[in-house]
Amino acid sequence: MERLIIRICCLLLLISSLTMAQQETNKFRIGIFDSRCVALAYGRSTEFMKEMDNLRNDVAKAKEDGNQELVKELEQQGPTKQVLMHQQVFSNGSINNILEKIKDKFPAIAKENNFKMILSKWEISFIDESFELLDITDQLVAMFDPDDATKKIIDNIKVMEPVHIEKISINPMD
Repeated sequence: MERLIIRICCLLLLISSLTMAQQETNKFRIGIFDSRCVALAYGRSTEFMKEMDNLRNDVAKAKEDGNQELVKELEQQGPTKQVLMHQQVFSNGSINNILEKIKDKFPAIAKENNFKMILSKWEISFIDESFELLDITDQLVAMFDPDDATKKIIDNIKVMEPVHIEKISINPMD
């Protein structure tokens, strides 16, 4: 009789473990990332530097052509990009303009990790226990091929709280 009770207890323990494991796998998996880190990696990437060089070349060409209206429009883009980058790197400003550049990679990342969604960790206001969050910041950052100095800055950013976006100046000269 004692052996029967031990076997029943072991069976119940096994069933309980399997049930709990099954419950864990039924969670919706969400890939999250620190948008500040992705923005910094992009902002220090060769891709971004080429974009800025192209903008400078476009300004020079517009000046050469005597197109003052285009010069004025293009010259405003640099400071605007700087303000936007400050909001993205130091606060939690949207990085949709950056994600647009790597959006074709998201389906593969989602499939590989069984994610139902990928989003910035700063966009989560509430989540219950039926979701499992997995950080993919480093995976997204790697898409911009950061150098060691950029990786070090990113490591520092990860441990800091974002500055409230209202405190980010809209004057690029500040």
